Formats: sequence, structure tokens, C-alpha cells
Amino acid sequence: MRAFEIYVNGKRACLAGVNDASVLTAIMDYAGRDKERLHLHVGGLLIPQEEHVRWQDRDLAVGDEIRIRIVDSDKVDAPTKRYARDPKKDIRAQKRYVRTMAKKFGWKIQSVRRRP
Repeated sequence: MRAFEIYVNGKRACLAGVNDASVLTAIMDYAGRDKERLHLHVGGLLIPQEEHVRWQDRDLAVGDEIRIRIVDSDKVDAPTKRYARDPKKDIRAQKRYVRTMAKKFGWKIQSVRRRP
């Protein structure tokens, strides 16, 4: 299977991997302004099971060195967290996004009733 071997400051943090019908991500992000944040997230989505998985979710600091090696591996580390997708939560998030975009563009949302 395809895997990401993650190193933080020279130490192996995890070997994260998923099968072909899934998604694997390694994200480093920085958010500044009022509350500065440097963060590393390594996770994925097991599509057949509709399950999110996570190997790393940690804060970083200036000077940290992150190395990601892409490998093929028969065995990977077990995720530290697993949770099922929540379709109701997904719909709420999608509606919230649509409302936010409508507000941003000055649009008015009107619901249309469908006849049975």
C-alpha cells in the first residue's frame, strides 16, 4: 500500500498508509495574527468504510524540520484515532458553507417546497 513515513526533527513520528480506495493526507499549516499556530496533521479517509483515521495531530514550533518520505509498505502504524463519517454533520457543514457564501455575495436563499 502507499504510505507516508513522517519524521519530525529527525525522529520517526509515524508510518501512515491506506489501501487504494482511500485518501491519505499530510498537512502542515500556519495561522497567524491574534493566535499563532503551527500544526501537523497526518490522516486520511477510508472510503469503503466511510471512516476517518488519524496518525498525527500535533503542534509545531519555528525551527522544526518535517520530512515526508513516500513509500510502499505491507504494514503501517495503527491510527491513533478512528471515527466514522457523520452524514448529518456533513450536511450541516455544507449548509453552513452555502449560507456563508450567500452572505458574502449578498445573495438571498429561498427554499422551494416540492410537491409530492
